[in-house]
Amino acid sequence: MNAETLKLCGLIILLGPLVGALLAGALAPVLRGRSHWPAILGVGAAFAGAVQVLRVISGAPVGARHLRVPIYSWIADGAGSWFNVEFLFDPLTSVMLLVVTGISLLVVIYSRDYMRHHDHPERGYERFFAFLALFVFAMCNLVLGGNFLLLYLGWEAVGLCSYLLIGFYYERPAAAAAAKKAFLVNRVGDFGFGLGLLLIYLHFGSLQYDVVFDLVQRGLDAAGQPLGEGLLTAIALLLLCGACGKSAQLPLHVWLPDAMEGPSPVSALIHAATMVTAGVFMIARCGAIFSASPTAMHVVAAVGALTALFAATIALVQTDMKRILAYSTISQLGYMFLGVGVYAADSAVFHLYTHAFFKALLFLGAGSVMHAMGGIIDVRHFGGLRRLLPWTFATFLIGSLALAGFPSLSGFFSKDEIIHHALTAHWLLGGMGLLTALLTAFYTFRMVFLAFFGRERVPEGVHAHESGAWMLLPLVVLSIGAIVAGYVGFEPVSRRFHEFLSPVFAGTFVARNPAHAHGAHAAVASGFWAHYGLMVVSGGLAIVGILAAYLIFVAEPWLAGLARATWPRAHRTLWNKYYVDELYAGGIVGPARTTGRVCVGLDDYLIDGLLWLITAVPQGLAFALRGFQGGAMQSYAVTMVAGAAVIVLAVFWM
Repeated sequence: MNAETLKLCGLIILLGPLVGALLAGALAPVLRGRSHWPAILGVGAAFAGAVQVLRVISGAPVGARHLRVPIYSWIADGAGSWFNVEFLFDPLTSVMLLVVTGISLLVVIYSRDYMRHHDHPERGYERFFAFLALFVFAMCNLVLGGNFLLLYLGWEAVGLCSYLLIGFYYERPAAAAAAKKAFLVNRVGDFGFGLGLLLIYLHFGSLQYDVVFDLVQRGLDAAGQPLGEGLLTAIALLLLCGACGKSAQLPLHVWLPDAMEGPSPVSALIHAATMVTAGVFMIARCGAIFSASPTAMHVVAAVGALTALFAATIALVQTDMKRILAYSTISQLGYMFLGVGVYAADSAVFHLYTHAFFKALLFLGAGSVMHAMGGIIDVRHFGGLRRLLPWTFATFLIGSLALAGFPSLSGFFSKDEIIHHALTAHWLLGGMGLLTALLTAFYTFRMVFLAFFGRERVPEGVHAHESGAWMLLPLVVLSIGAIVAGYVGFEPVSRRFHEFLSPVFAGTFVARNPAHAHGAHAAVASGFWAHYGLMVVSGGLAIVGILAAYLIFVAEPWLAGLARATWPRAHRTLWNKYYVDELYAGGIVGPARTTGRVCVGLDDYLIDGLLWLITAVPQGLAFALRGFQGGAMQSYAVTMVAGAAVIVLAVFWM
């Protein structure tokens, strides 16, 4: 591969969004309502660089699709470089860069109209685009970094940018609280992630990917001593803590639904293809560490399966479109974790890739509805929008079909692969995946039927209108991706996507995958059902879920009320999200605040009281002695004589 070309592309990918962010912020008084242009051009340059990276890597021989490109020595220890700023180019990097920059570019274009009202920019318009471009820079740094230190810097920068974007409407208490919640919950996961990196450096003496992964695969530490499985398990589980925080997996999922307080483009950018997929990317990148610990892999698979099913059940009763999609994102990320946990990292990345198209499409579609409804997004307050918003409805329907796993759309192919591998690993994991697929189709089309079908209803005072070209163009492009993106990994067509990724996972996940080891990925028997039986089942479940939603919410809407009345406790539990937030508030937040108040009281009364007492002694002595300093010469003379007399008597007495 051409190292100079890749180096130049990497610099463009990083500097394009960074310069765009700086210009959007610095030139705000000059650009005003045109501050979107630096962000669009900067992210567009990054996308062009990502396309070139993909072209160069895909054109290289299969065995030469891995290249580390040093940029400069960052920290030197006197005997050589200690930490380098370096890029790592391989198929996984190229796929992630293309997804991140491509979706980000569409989101930035969409935001141009979304952040305007009656063609007037919102307050903070310039700040919004500066933050968007800065977020893309941070995410690209996370993906491109060739060592754990750069990964960690990008990881934390992404968290900071998400805080700024979620809290964009900081004057609203709910938005400020959501931003703070996202930041603090991620700090919990990042604490474990940081400890994992410290363990890596302590035992391997390096934070460079190639060095660490080579030692892990050889089973040795930096001193040449054999590695224990317990150490690798500890490192993997600590890294998993960070992944659970960033990718909103149990039990650190609580920040993502509240993050919907940010603008809809932020939801599409952070919660579709970029920040929330960082955890999946990190585990896939660290495949040598995770696949070397069966215990860690079991935990990853269990967390993924539980999260997928858990979030899908909550989405069944939510009424806010963006929150439904938020829980759907958590559930789909659970699928990705499940795929990685059953040694099918290529299928997990495939689902990451397809999910980016249809989930970004759905979030932007929800934003189009919100834009038309005057900021209202609760499906109980409107209906029949398919006639009022025909383009939004058509694209939203395509995204919903892809999310539901409808046959022939992108989500169907990638989700089916993960379920296949999960069933190969354990019937319970596969069963949870199939049940989640059924629930996904049901809650997705519950949302579609409530919002777009039935009689036309809009909030009072709202004049519904279709979005403009700046918003519709990204929706159309993403809907095309939601239709065709899955075919690059469809077996009868080519499976080129998996073949392209195979060098990344060949010595880690694939080598230990029972499906590959026992030939289960290929059919164990000939015939249609052996090849496509599970595909038919999962596609059938998607159709059943859609038909059930139609029956309950369109044909016989009284059934929904009957279900709520029949199972009020279950409905209340799901509506309150299994009371996890309340559990955290009572078990963690409340005691922490009480402890804080106690500490403040100790500081105010005990510590400050001791300080007051210490200072009171000299103050009291000074008050008592100042009576002797009245300024009268006679008093001073008498005092001197008395003092001299005392001294004389003392001398003679002794």
